[in-house]
Amino acid sequence: MSYELSMMAEFWFAEGEPYDRSDLALNAKGQPVSVYSAIVKALENEDFKNDVSQFLKLENLEIFDNRFLADTLISVAIDTNTSTNLNSPVEVWIDEDGLLKVDVYEMEWS
Repeated sequence: MSYELSMMAEFWFAEGEPYDRSDLALNAKGQPVSVYSAIVKALENEDFKNDVSQFLKLENLEIFDNRFLADTLISVAIDTNTSTNLNSPVEVWIDEDGLLKVDVYEMEWS
């Protein structure tokens, strides 16, 4: 089962993202609290990056900065507007088939 998302803008982009913030939006446990930060963090994983390469039909993602790729992927995720669940962590689908997903966590204060 999947759900349509009706989240506030801060769910997609934390304050200052993507251009006026140099760090990722993470909670006290180091987990992403925005879809944009979740995508940038996921792009650090080679398996995820390989899946992105196949999805975008690009042979060499190394020529692209992760933030550029994140800009592309968040646009697709916003259009897809789907999640597996609505509780934390929210598993957000990037593509319509749900092959690329990222988890977005609640902000936890230490």
